Amino acid sequence: MKFIPLATLIALTVSGPALAQDRAFEQPYWTKSPVIEALGRARLEVPPNRASFGVEFRETSSNADDAMRAAVERARLAYTTVKKVAGDDARVTSSVSVEPYYKQYRDKNGDRIENNRADKVEGYAAKVSLKVTMLDVAKAGKARAAALALGPEQSSRMRIYLERTAEVNRQAYEAAVTDAAKRAEASARAAGAKLGRLMVLQEGNGPCLGSWSSQPGRVMNRYSMARSAPMAENASPVIASTRLKNGKTITITQADIDALNLPSDRVPQTVTASVCAVYAVGP
Repeated sequence: MKFIPLATLIALTVSGPALAQDRAFEQPYWTKSPVIEALGRARLEVPPNRASFGVEFRETSSNADDAMRAAVERARLAYTTVKKVAGDDARVTSSVSVEPYYKQYRDKNGDRIENNRADKVEGYAAKVSLKVTMLDVAKAGKARAAALALGPEQSSRMRIYLERTAEVNRQAYEAAVTDAAKRAEASARAAGAKLGRLMVLQEGNGPCLGSWSSQPGRVMNRYSMARSAPMAENASPVIASTRLKNGKTITITQADIDALNLPSDRVPQTVTASVCAVYAVGP
């Protein structure tokens, strides 16, 4: 009589059902009954729903505090002007930095060299950056013009984009499901078969094309500047005004904003989605 070790017997007993389950999962579903696979696709043109831009205000002074206060004053007025034009549709974040700049001298070759010693500080340069995100793209042109009216030393280009919301994703998904159903019906008619019940519906390629996988929808962004409102022709009201610490008064009118409001088209964004649908073939 041949004896089998107990550990080996337990391993065979446990592995038997597991192997059977693996084989059952790996067995293609179409070997049990005929099916129709349909890969539904959707490509939607969706208007962009976000815009963003940035501006920087820079000031210099022999005193770090004075440089920072001067830059902050201009940036604060820009913030106020943007908010008056766009309201809560404008989300503004700010940052400030101050750096020293040093006296320069020429070496024996005539090249200008900056002396980075602490006792050679000539002054301080302050920079305030404002980043504006627009929730209403239609107001983006006015909001940017409001910031430009303060004469920032630097401005970034307007970026128009689509922020994928749950509603946008559902629209693309529903369109892909509808396309999959129509493809399955067309396949059944062409094959002279009757379309049966829906067996599988999965976002992405799913089990279609012989592989179990998931592929989310994609968005293709195209950027442009926001379409602005036409330039006003009536009397120009004052939007914002402030008196700086140096005695200078800055006043921003509607005419100042309109003069800097550049018109442009908003290019639709493309949203794609796909689903896999597997139908049984009816009797």
